[in-house]
Amino acid sequence: MIQKDIDSLLQKIKKEYQVFAPIRKKGASFIEKIENGKTVDYSGAIPFDSWKFLFFPTQEILLNENFKEPKVNYPKICAWGMNVLDLKALGLLDLVFEDDPYYQKRRQNTLAVGLSAGAPSRENFEDFKIFSLNLEENVLEHVPFDIFLEKMKDGKFLIYSGSQKGQRILEKNKIRDYENIQFAGLIQEEGPDKRMLELQQKMKKSFNNKVWDELDKICLACGKCSIVCPTCFCYDISDEVLAKNEVKRLRKWGNCFYPEFTEIAGGFDFTDTVKKKIHFWYEHKFVRIPKEYKVPGCVSCMRCFKVCPVAINIIEVLKKLDKSSPARKK
Repeated sequence: MIQKDIDSLLQKIKKEYQVFAPIRKKGASFIEKIENGKTVDYSGAIPFDSWKFLFFPTQEILLNENFKEPKVNYPKICAWGMNVLDLKALGLLDLVFEDDPYYQKRRQNTLAVGLSAGAPSRENFEDFKIFSLNLEENVLEHVPFDIFLEKMKDGKFLIYSGSQKGQRILEKNKIRDYENIQFAGLIQEEGPDKRMLELQQKMKKSFNNKVWDELDKICLACGKCSIVCPTCFCYDISDEVLAKNEVKRLRKWGNCFYPEFTEIAGGFDFTDTVKKKIHFWYEHKFVRIPKEYKVPGCVSCMRCFKVCPVAINIIEVLKKLDKSSPARKK
């Protein structure tokens, strides 16, 4: 299929869904709601922001003023142009919120359309890859999507369906030239990612590694890395008092760099230093998530590095753990 056919498919989907897609402006790609399909960035560059907000909003009401689940008309939303890394992150969110009714209702009304234009844009980062990401034949079997567009070097597209929903949409729009991919789970046939398991062991006993002391001196604990990270899923729940003594319950994005995140009864905070905060964040990515969900807690999108005001490079941090790990000496 050629670009004209893809534009036509997008316009037809747009009649049924609100479409969000990467838009190129000021030298970077950003995710925005689109009105004109011609503004979509098909370069394959990783957007500055993540798609997380479409599936897991920054704030939502869990219980209304009567303390009952609110009746929400979840809009039909299309995430158009998700790269493989972000689809991997979506797979993790699907696991985390597997039993969450709010997430599931929103997820059911969301159409995930993937895009590749060769390998994901490395934006000139050396040693970009943290985990195994080879665009081999079976990579699409291990990421969740409804439709996937593979842009070839000649500008033409190959189309894949990854769900019954995606297949129905392609058939409805009279697209027959596509291949159906059966989702086989996030873990590949050869087992959990070896690099993930290696990093997990190194992180477990790394707190006394000097890398955390170095980061303690420069990290501002601003939390920007957590905000843009597609796999950060922590949240806070609070009750807001309304008029007439009514209360509604809210869920908001949490951030482990903020003081109140780890504060417990009596005002004690077990991450009361920058060193403890940043180690806690890395430990969640590379120890606790792999332990609980058997998949990486980092998809190597490098958004954290791009937004960091002091240019902390997650890959450089991991390299230092590779070179000097207390876990190796014990």
